[in-house]
Amino acid sequence: MIRQLLIALVMLAGVPAHSAENPACSAAEFKQFDFWAGNWEAFDRDGKLLGHTLIEKIEQGCVLQEWWRGNGAENGAGTSLSMYDRKHKLWRHVWTSARGNFAPIDGGWQGDRMLMTGYFINDKGEREFHRTVWQPVPGGVHHVWDASSDGGATWTVLHEAWLRRTDKVLVK
Repeated sequence: MIRQLLIALVMLAGVPAHSAENPACSAAEFKQFDFWAGNWEAFDRDGKLLGHTLIEKIEQGCVLQEWWRGNGAENGAGTSLSMYDRKHKLWRHVWTSARGNFAPIDGGWQGDRMLMTGYFINDKGEREFHRTVWQPVPGGVHHVWDASSDGGATWTVLHEAWLRRTDKVLVK
């Protein structure tokens, strides 16, 4: 199933984006993640700048593409694609980075947040369960990506940021 998702996302990425919205993607489910679209600066809980992320609606409004550029080598760089899978009625998200990371997750809107989960092989070659939450908050979005190597009994935060809109230009 992951291979099929990648093929579909690669095919979508190769098609030029159009400004008009695709009627096939106009249902409410396709708009659940629109709160994340925008130009953002990311800060940690102490207000330290972590980086800059640009999330664009592409492919006639059917796909969100993220461009992340961290502030310093420890915060990395990467890109992601997110789309609503109408067949399976869930959101799919694939993160990739220059560090060789590949993290496919899926899920959907739960209560007041977007929640996606999936399995990922860490740098030690171990299988980890990953959970990512994007939650609209006053003035932005709170984003947490964490991992569990014991089936969800305990969690380690891998990335946490508070996103605030910015007019600064992201160099892709």
